Amino acid sequence: YNTSTMCNGDKDDPPCWPIAAASRIRVQDGSDSCCRLFYNRSTGAVELVPCNDDDVTTQQPSVYDDSDDNIEEEPSYQSYLATAKDDKRIIKDSFHPDDVIGANLSLEYNLSNPNTFHGMQSYASAKFNVYSYPKSGKHNKRKANHKHYTLDPRCCEDFGDARAIIQSIQKLSNLCNIQRPLKCLVILNPFSGGGGEASKTGAKHVYKTIVKHMLEEAGVEHDALVTQRGGHAKERMGARKTKEEEKSSTNNDGGSTKEDCMNTDSEIKDITEYDAIIAMGGDGIFFEIFQGIHARSDEEEIMSKMKFGKLGCGTFNGLVKSVLHWSGADYNHMESMIHICKGRTSTLDVAQYQVLSSTPKSYTSFLSFAWGLIADVDFESECLRWLGSIRTDIWAVYRGILCRRQYRARFSYLPPNTTSTSEVKEVIMPKLGEPLPNGWVTFEEEEFIVFWVCNTTHAGYNVFTCPVAKMNDGLFHILIVRSSCSRLRLAQILLKLDSGGHFDCKDLEVVDCVAYQLEPLSDVSYNVLDGELLEDGPIQARLMPSGAQFFAGEGVE
Repeated sequence: YNTSTMCNGDKDDPPCWPIAAASRIRVQDGSDSCCRLFYNRSTGAVELVPCNDDDVTTQQPSVYDDSDDNIEEEPSYQSYLATAKDDKRIIKDSFHPDDVIGANLSLEYNLSNPNTFHGMQSYASAKFNVYSYPKSGKHNKRKANHKHYTLDPRCCEDFGDARAIIQSIQKLSNLCNIQRPLKCLVILNPFSGGGGEASKTGAKHVYKTIVKHMLEEAGVEHDALVTQRGGHAKERMGARKTKEEEKSSTNNDGGSTKEDCMNTDSEIKDITEYDAIIAMGGDGIFFEIFQGIHARSDEEEIMSKMKFGKLGCGTFNGLVKSVLHWSGADYNHMESMIHICKGRTSTLDVAQYQVLSSTPKSYTSFLSFAWGLIADVDFESECLRWLGSIRTDIWAVYRGILCRRQYRARFSYLPPNTTSTSEVKEVIMPKLGEPLPNGWVTFEEEEFIVFWVCNTTHAGYNVFTCPVAKMNDGLFHILIVRSSCSRLRLAQILLKLDSGGHFDCKDLEVVDCVAYQLEPLSDVSYNVLDGELLEDGPIQARLMPSGAQFFAGEGVE
């Protein structure tokens, strides 16, 4: 009997505790002692307090009516209040709703001894299950500390009181949000991060040890897809296999293998049947997902309804770090899952890109665009991928200091003061070579070293690219370093990227805009979007404010 999704109150109603129900019910925490659950309004915690001796011997306490004006005078609750400020009071156990991702009431039936108690208790015993992940230890990291309390059948004529307490726990834990996902598609890249499928930091291990359990505890149904090749996630976004096609593919794949046993996604369902998509891998897997959605005719409808979650199992994981930084949370899988399980969402600005080549192509972006030194470092260091994230540091010294290049381009942008946020989506991008509309600013044939467009705060977990960025500020933040910057000053900028201190360097310029156009005039660099290599050629982009919903906190300044 699962009550994890039974919360039916208005999400805006103030949290309350069912004092009458809590006063009628006794629970056991694994010992023989009887206790009651009460909510401490001063600390926000739900506390397990022992019953007094007289109360324990009572077979069936008086029934208190929740509508009674004098309910707060109920003896057991008054006893609790009397010691609420006493440091020496006895608290057998406690949990804080902020750490709770799920709560339910489970029943165990026992027909072998029907004469033990009267009523329904003869056949069933009930247990409160609260799934909690509080912070603890030296590093203040979250760890599972679940609570399982058995109801005393002598004071449980039915389970109405038990359901009332579970509903209150859910509401205090913000699990009654109507936007909370009901069905998720989890997509895993087993090869992300360079550690192989068996890596303990890889997506498969993280899914089996953390994600699967937490989703089940939160009462969130999900299907899992382990990608088998590059582009698989993109293909899945547009997949609409018929039963005949699915049967054919099953007959031709040689049967299930050990590597495929984690797949629970048949790939028959259209993604519109899901409420959320959770990606496990590097930033590349989300790039695939967004491009797959971008190729659909119903892209706008999907992006307006779908919620997205991300666990960083890749090398850099800039999106995950940015979302957790925005949420004021530590960078780890448990924090990402807390937001997902609780259904917390915040909007993220996305961007529409066009590469103006012989065959124009368009893309949806969520993270960053790089051209010049950063793009060279990102793409050319792939030959050192086996070194992990340090590969970019090595290549930055080689390409930026030892064998330095200069990059010439024409750059135009639309400042934010020429349009309101509500009008940004209506910006019509000009074609290359056509006169720019009024309000655009152009730099003719400038020589750059760094041209880096930021949509989020972090390009990687250890690269604090743009401290001033927010998830939904409605702006591109373009970082520019010109060719006049010396090698020493460039090295100082690069060395401060991990802390955000490069924003204090005088050679760094920051251009805020809502749309831009870049026309390379020297064939010495690459177009790198969200860490993925695009076609060469002129490129332009416009911002789509709050274009996607991500599981995240409310944001901190």
